Amino acid sequence: MYKINIIYFITLFSLFSSYSNAQIGNKAIDTEVRSTDKGSLFFNRNKTDRITLPFGYSDISKQGSIDAILSTIQNENKLKELHALNFEKVIKKDLILLPEEYDVFLPFSENVNEQYDRIKIASNFLSYGVHSLYFVAVYNTVRYAEPFIEKVYLISTKDSKLIDMKRIYLHHEGEMGFAHYSLFNITENYIISIQDYAFSEDPLTLRPLRKYQILPSGKFSRYYDNDGFYKNDEEQGMVKSHKKEGKWIEFKSNGHIDLHRYSEFTDPYTYLEAEYKNGSPVGTWRFYKLLQKYNEETGEPILNTRKKGRLIYTEIYSDGILKKREFRF
Repeated sequence: MYKINIIYFITLFSLFSSYSNAQIGNKAIDTEVRSTDKGSLFFNRNKTDRITLPFGYSDISKQGSIDAILSTIQNENKLKELHALNFEKVIKKDLILLPEEYDVFLPFSENVNEQYDRIKIASNFLSYGVHSLYFVAVYNTVRYAEPFIEKVYLISTKDSKLIDMKRIYLHHEGEMGFAHYSLFNITENYIISIQDYAFSEDPLTLRPLRKYQILPSGKFSRYYDNDGFYKNDEEQGMVKSHKKEGKWIEFKSNGHIDLHRYSEFTDPYTYLEAEYKNGSPVGTWRFYKLLQKYNEETGEPILNTRKKGRLIYTEIYSDGILKKREFRF
């Protein structure tokens, strides 16, 4: 199951895509666990189960060849460490919705093989000041006789209440052996690094390493190695104390755009004018249609042609919390 066929890999989806479209509308966002009579989220507080850092794939930022990357992905010792988190407690048909950069669902399908529990929370956890960080695993129970961990989320809590969530691990296998991976590492200073791998006939697409830190609020925020002006193909703005500060422009896939309903949107990308304070969203965010031209031969966007189209919707943040989303069409 963990063997890789490089020849037939293809990129299946963007990790920035939303897993579903949350119907937030004009309501305040609920960060509580909505439990059902079939189960609820369990938070272990036994000090003996705390994890000692560092933890994860420490060499993800040092790989220089495809062979080294494949060796890291297929490292059975690291997989054993992941399973050693003791994913014992089952989350039965609970839906967890958190207000992060992109909506994240822990979904259950009615067609899931109920002979195997799909979502489990680990008994091992991290302690960070007044916050506790827990690992939640989502198993692939559909396509394989022996289910395996397909996703791992790190969730931040305070007083047993959910604060934020970040997906840190992915092992996605599609048709014909196609695959997509994310690996993580957490340092002694609680800096979380995530590396995405998309295997294709290229044979490899390697996204830039992304880093996150935990804010005093318990939320996850992007971490940048250097202060000053930052710019890449997806975002640009000022960095202060390793966090986003002030006005930022971001070009990203947007899961709130209903492409079936609005035929004028040929792709889900938006031109976002955002604002941050100490790494947290503040004020009014404006999402415009991203206008850009594409290379006729490669299909890749021509970056210097990017500009904003008409306003699609706005979001209003207070103290880092999304309070209102309002569409303009």
